[in-house]
Amino acid sequence: MIELTSIRSRARDSLEHRLFGNVWITLLICTLAYTVIVGLPTSLSGTVTRFSPVVGGLIGVPLGLVGMVISGPLSYGITRIYHKVALGNKRIDFVDLFCGFKEELGETFLLGFLRSLFIGLWSLLFIIPGIVMSYAYSMAFFIQQESKEKNWRVCLDESKELTRGYKGKLFLLDLSFIGWFIVGALCFGVGLLWVDVYHTMARAHFYEELKRIKAMEYREVKSESTEGNADEPVFEETGTPSDPFAPADTEKKEEE
Repeated sequence: MIELTSIRSRARDSLEHRLFGNVWITLLICTLAYTVIVGLPTSLSGTVTRFSPVVGGLIGVPLGLVGMVISGPLSYGITRIYHKVALGNKRIDFVDLFCGFKEELGETFLLGFLRSLFIGLWSLLFIIPGIVMSYAYSMAFFIQQESKEKNWRVCLDESKELTRGYKGKLFLLDLSFIGWFIVGALCFGVGLLWVDVYHTMARAHFYEELKRIKAMEYREVKSESTEGNADEPVFEETGTPSDPFAPADTEKKEEE
């Protein structure tokens, strides 16, 4: 059972309970840089379009493509930063924000693009399915940055499996931050930056808790499976089990 109070408590521990401490401020700067870089192509296109629709139309498509290409690798990088802190590594390296371009450019791009595409397509079905799938795919970048050899499809599938039965709990975790976001908005909007860091760190700890629970469930199933197979044919010295479906002539030769 996932205790949301415990998840939030662990997030505060990772942030050292200091709003202006080194960890919280450094994560805030990384998150702000991520947001600015990802949104820059769209903002630039919109600004140019207001002054010159023709020029804006010409550069809109290339800038849009740039935005799509960089979104996945940067999401991979910012996930790496938060996950390392959640695991206890307080030494934050700003360069990690761009590690996706070096390690998994193709796969991180595909994961970012196709995850957004699939959620968008599901959202066409009265929005709610899109929200459900956004939670189902929410752990994909955590999975990918931990196992670099996994491709985008494996990451999405494993995220769906990892969140099976816990999407509602993750939704409640997000819901529990509404008060914090309201307070942050009242602080001239600037407070939202601090709240976003807190919220993202809580999600990183939620991922770790999901892994722990799923590992326990797997061990329980494996244990039950082992107990259930206690009466099955044992392995012989050759390392192969006796085959009850062996051909009749083979069995006769063995008897002779």
